[in-house]
Amino acid sequence: MLSGFQNWLAGLDANTALAVRCALHTLVGGALGLYVRELYRRFSSSLTKRDGFADLFPLLTAITVIIIFVVKSSLALSLGLVGALSIVRFRTAIKNPEELVYLFLCIGIGVGLGAELTLLTASSVVIITLFVVANSLRKGRSARHNLLLTVSGEAKRFFDTSQEDVVSLLEKRTRWIRVQRFDLEDGQVQFRATVSLTDAQDANALVSYLKEKLPQFQVSYVDLETLQ
Repeated sequence: MLSGFQNWLAGLDANTALAVRCALHTLVGGALGLYVRELYRRFSSSLTKRDGFADLFPLLTAITVIIIFVVKSSLALSLGLVGALSIVRFRTAIKNPEELVYLFLCIGIGVGLGAELTLLTASSVVIITLFVVANSLRKGRSARHNLLLTVSGEAKRFFDTSQEDVVSLLEKRTRWIRVQRFDLEDGQVQFRATVSLTDAQDANALVSYLKEKLPQFQVSYVDLETLQ
């Protein structure tokens, strides 16, 4: 069947054949981008905006494939691409180096597929997956999901026995909790604790949960890993 497809492709004119090859490699790139997205969700140590960031991977990979297909046959277009990229600026800084690594992985996949090195690209993704899994096992990633959580509001509401207290709510949604500070002044209370999340949890999801259960309080957090 493969030889039949190659014969059919050889019978097309140059532009049509190029378009077909580009479309096929773009589809493969999108599929590998989806795979990288799941790899990032499963093994990333990032705590915030994980899904929103990972959703960009298939699109980034597919776009890179198309760009390489367009410019690889023309030196002028290649130089034009360099000039165009020189004026592009990311407005949002990437604080976690791990996110940058995954972006480079998607771009690398796109470049490999754009150069029509499909087998080399696929085998490289398999090897990188092995490194990611091994690195995750080595680090013990789940132990690093630590936040410094702050809850503040009116003291009379904080001590309202008709509602579930903050500690009980946190114990249900975290691996462990360690109270760091408790301040009571002028009718206002500030509760601060270090909490550890499980692998499947997201910091924003925890904050949303607390705001839903305790709408009268202000909730904020600091990712302790970004302070190291």
